[in-house]
Amino acid sequence: MKKINLISGIAILAMATYTTNVKAVVTADTPAKAGFIQKAERDSTALKVVNDFFDRFKKGATPDELATRFDLNADYFIPGDSKNVPWIGHRNGRAAIRESFRLLKENIDPEKLIFTDILAKGDRVVILGYLESRMKKNNKVIKSEFSIDIVVKNGLITRYHLLEDSFEVSEKAK
Repeated sequence: MKKINLISGIAILAMATYTTNVKAVVTADTPAKAGFIQKAERDSTALKVVNDFFDRFKKGATPDELATRFDLNADYFIPGDSKNVPWIGHRNGRAAIRESFRLLKENIDPEKLIFTDILAKGDRVVILGYLESRMKKNNKVIKSEFSIDIVVKNGLITRYHLLEDSFEVSEKAK
């Protein structure tokens, strides 16, 4: 079994400030087995797709452009108060995901996005981080740590599950 080394510190801060060249490094269970850092998954397709998605997101891509990075039957889930926060909830398929991004852009202005750790193995990428967003209707700022579990198959995102402080988001959306 392989272990994932976390990429953190300056490398992640650089990605959060829009560098798209973050890589995952995979090592064996013990130094004796490996003898060196293996780079087999360093340029994984999943990581490239995720980097491309967040690069487009930070450049202000339209909901249509963002949705094209998802499989036609993708599973998209951000749990929380979907009555008060219209862009969250469970959505299936590209059209529903496009609508979520439309509602997100309509309701918030992103202010800060920091990735603290990125873990990549095979077709899965997990991102841990911190975000701040301003609600357009009331000028309140949402501050939340988050994790995103992303699965990529055939060059498209098939699963996108984001966990954040849903209570904070709901309270600031009121």
